[in-house]
Amino acid sequence: MIDVDIRGFSSGGSWYKGNLHSHTTNSDGILSPAEAVCAFKNAGYSFLCLSDHDIYTDYREEFNSEDFILLPGFEASAILYEDDSVSLRRKTHHMNAILGTEAMQRLAVRRRPFHKEELPVRRCFGQWDGSSVAADMARDLYERGFIVTYNHPVWSMVELEEFSSCPYLTALEIFNYNTVNECACGYDTRVWDSMLRKGSKIWGFASDDNHNQGLFDDAFGGWISVKALSLTHDNIINAIIAGNYYSSSGPEIFDWGVFGSEAYVSCSRVERINFIVGNHIGGGRTIISKSDDGISNGCCKLEGGESYVRAECVDKYGRTAWSNPIFLK
Repeated sequence: MIDVDIRGFSSGGSWYKGNLHSHTTNSDGILSPAEAVCAFKNAGYSFLCLSDHDIYTDYREEFNSEDFILLPGFEASAILYEDDSVSLRRKTHHMNAILGTEAMQRLAVRRRPFHKEELPVRRCFGQWDGSSVAADMARDLYERGFIVTYNHPVWSMVELEEFSSCPYLTALEIFNYNTVNECACGYDTRVWDSMLRKGSKIWGFASDDNHNQGLFDDAFGGWISVKALSLTHDNIINAIIAGNYYSSSGPEIFDWGVFGSEAYVSCSRVERINFIVGNHIGGGRTIISKSDDGISNGCCKLEGGESYVRAECVDKYGRTAWSNPIFLK
């Protein structure tokens, strides 16, 4: 029997909404950095990472204010091509490199890129050792003082073993609004649970991956809400590293955790609440509202053999808020 008291969020601080994955005219986006900042500020966001493909940018001096900050970074790429004609991409690794805390930057053993520096794309032809490529990428980024996320694995056509044992990953992109609407490849929670059940201690995050090309809606549809003491770079990054946030495409999570032998969650009104557990067949629980008013809280009895538990709060339109896992073993 399990008997613990673990809170999913810190008791102090405020909530800050942000997008960790976006593109501008510095790569293949339509909005300029200034236009992107304006759009996300007007939409109620507190922070944004301009993760342009293979080009590092740091616009903090130009755009940071008391109520909005940029997280410098870029999206690093490795591509497996069918052959050396580079006409067909078979697989890709995309990782966001987001500038770490001041302490991480001081401890970095490799040089941080300068503003608007282009980084080389790793290119392979015919075949690759995907796991080694991913590990080398992540290590390089970490040694430069970045936190590293792995992006949209379903869209990237990679197998779990090609990245799941990759060191230095902070979070996996579990919802990508762009690829949901582009080709229905933006839901990655099954990949996440596979990693968690194999013992990975990795957080999840939702994002836009917006390009704003007008082909379909790809902005303001996936985000994280971070609990931090104040809106500073180090506070936001430390909260992300600690998993002190939830991801969403709509609903809010106000509180969640494990008390005694029960997992609990309180949220905005939704149609159903799912508790997903690891390594316990038949464990977990789904609670479905019996009225149009919805539900705003739920709990799940834990048996004691679960390796982790996480919560999903799903509204009647399918929009979801995802907690990070609480690890029980």
